[in-house]
Amino acid sequence: MPLEEQRVYVGMRVNKNIYNNQGTLIVPIMRVLTDKEIELLIRQGVTLSEQDVEPAPLVHLIESTIREVRELFAFANRADRIPYEDIQDKIIPIILFMSNHPNLNQILFYLEVHDEYVYRHSIAVALLSKLIGKARGFNDEQALELMTAGFLHDIGKSRIPGAILNKPGRLTEEEFAIVKEHTLHGFEILKNSTGLPERHAYVALQHHEREDGSGYPFGLKADQIDPYSKIVAVADVFHAMVSKRVYKDPLPLYRVLMELSDNVYGTLEPASTLSFLKRIMDMLIGNAVELSDGREGKIVMVSAQDPVRPIVEVAGEYIDLSKRQDLNLDKIVF
Repeated sequence: MPLEEQRVYVGMRVNKNIYNNQGTLIVPIMRVLTDKEIELLIRQGVTLSEQDVEPAPLVHLIESTIREVRELFAFANRADRIPYEDIQDKIIPIILFMSNHPNLNQILFYLEVHDEYVYRHSIAVALLSKLIGKARGFNDEQALELMTAGFLHDIGKSRIPGAILNKPGRLTEEEFAIVKEHTLHGFEILKNSTGLPERHAYVALQHHEREDGSGYPFGLKADQIDPYSKIVAVADVFHAMVSKRVYKDPLPLYRVLMELSDNVYGTLEPASTLSFLKRIMDMLIGNAVELSDGREGKIVMVSAQDPVRPIVEVAGEYIDLSKRQDLNLDKIVF
C-alpha cells in the first residue's frame, strides 16, 4: 500500500507487535502511530492492514501526546532550541488527527484539567487556533502552519522555574515579571531552531500583545501585531479561562464566552474573537441550556453577528435572545 494510503492509520494504535522481514520489532503493541512510524514501516517493506490497528482511546491518545510535549519542553530547556523535524514527525500529525476528531469537544474538555497545565495548554491552543483559522477561511496549509505556531507559542516557559509556573498562590510582581519573559525566551528558542517558519518565533513573542497596546513584551497595537499572533491570543485566553489551574478554578464556559463577547472591540482582535465565538456556539447547537429565568431549552440557531445570544427552543417556543434584553443564557448543560 502506498505511503499516502498508509497515512489513514495515523492516530490509531497497533494491536500487536509489528516486525520486519528479519524478525526485528519495529513498532511495539499499543503504540499510537504517527507519520514517523508509518514511514519506518514503508522503508522496512511492512504494510499494515485494518486488522493490525484499532482506534486509540482518546485518553490514551492525549496522554501519549502530553508525554511527547513534556520531552520537548525538557529538550528546549537543555538545548535552547527545538528539534523541529521530530515535532513534525511525532507530535503535529497526532494534534492534526485530534483537530479532525468527531469528539473534539471531549478532547478539549480533557485538556482543561490543571495537571501538567503548560503541556495540555500547548495542545489545546494548537487545536483552538486551527479552529479559528478554518472559521476565518484559512486553507489547509495555512491552518496547519497556524496550528503548529499555536502549539509552540509557550515554548519559552521551558525556561521558567517550575516553582513559579506551578505556584498555588498569587505571583509577586517579581515572579510575574519572570513569567512574562517566556515570550522573549520562546522567540530566542525558536530563532535558534532550524527548519521552522520565522513566523512561529513571532507568535511566541507576540501572543500576549493586545489590540489596545496593553499587552507585553513591547506594548504593540493592532496592525503592529502579527496576524497569527492575534488568533493564537484568542485561543490562549479562552483556554486559560476555562481551565483548572493550581491557583484558580475554571470559569463556566458560557461566562467565558460572554466575557470574550463583551471584549470583542477591546484587547483581542474582533474578527478572530467573533469567528471563534460563532464556531464554538455552532458546536453547541442542540445542546441543553438554562435561561436566566430558570427555564431549560436547547440551542437551535446561532447568529454570526451576536453568536452568544442564539435562538433557543423552550417547550416548543423559539426565543431569539438577541432580541430579548431581559433574558440571557445562564448556563450550558452538559
